[in-house]
Amino acid sequence: MIDPLKPDAASTAAGPESPLQRTPESDRTEPRKILIVDDEDEIRQVLMDFLRLDGYAVSAASDGYTALASLERERFEVVLTDLVMPQMDGLTFIKTAHQQGHEAAYIVMTGFATWDTAIEAMKLGAADYLPKPFHLELLRLVVARAFEKRELVARAKQAEMYEKLAHTDGLTELYNYRFFQQLLAIELSRARRFQRPLALIMLDVDHFKSYNDLHGHQAGDGALRQLARLLKRSSRSYDLVARYGGDEFAIILPETGKSTAMEVAERIRSSIAARPIDGDGLVPATRVTASLGMASFPQDAGDESELIRKADGALYHAKARGRDRLWCAESPGA
Repeated sequence: MIDPLKPDAASTAAGPESPLQRTPESDRTEPRKILIVDDEDEIRQVLMDFLRLDGYAVSAASDGYTALASLERERFEVVLTDLVMPQMDGLTFIKTAHQQGHEAAYIVMTGFATWDTAIEAMKLGAADYLPKPFHLELLRLVVARAFEKRELVARAKQAEMYEKLAHTDGLTELYNYRFFQQLLAIELSRARRFQRPLALIMLDVDHFKSYNDLHGHQAGDGALRQLARLLKRSSRSYDLVARYGGDEFAIILPETGKSTAMEVAERIRSSIAARPIDGDGLVPATRVTASLGMASFPQDAGDESELIRKADGALYHAKARGRDRLWCAESPGA
């Protein structure tokens, strides 16, 4: 066991090029930042000196209040904190830091007498712990592991963001046209396999070109965003809402027969007609209406291309008969 106040010779002799001291972040242009929170001056200094050998930018605080002030001024990725401190203990510090939105990896340093508190800190979201007294090599490994975990989480979030972007229309945040086609194929295949109904609604904003010409494209984009939010609220939680293109939207209604789909479509139409649109606050509120066409599987179509064609044809009839109305593929004259 190594005294934390006396770095072992192997650690200090290894030098800055030792593989043990190289971190996954070594190619960064700026060093990663660590905050040490401990009320013992000697321990703080030893930890600072040791971690700086690994290329980290290290700051220190002698108590929880000072540490919170440091987190307000500067962003730290890893925080090492003692649990037993005067004024504010480590557990209260971590809890307060989380409440204030300081998203760092918190590593708690604890003696055997505070194991229960260390477990409580882990429940609060602490990333890891260091038992006191500790090996400095263990300190190195725990800190490197904390950074590695943060890197993995960041990559996972980035991958999730890219996946969302691939599926989402950038303006309305609804599903985009490409993903709509995939969803329709999947849902129709499921409906066919289990012999369940499915409906498709195609919706087009009435006279939207005139709205754009009158108020400008920025207000038009705002109007589409408002309509997208309204479509989400007016649809059911399991309906799949997509921007088909321009001012046209599509809604897939799984497990839905024609009569229920008509009720959903009429609710959407009346919701749009009843709520004035102001282009996200860019223009005076204006009444906007929409025309809707609906087709269902298996009554009207047997595959996705035919279902889209039938719903689109019903939409054409709705617009031709005066707009602001719903037309079904089975309706007379469709």
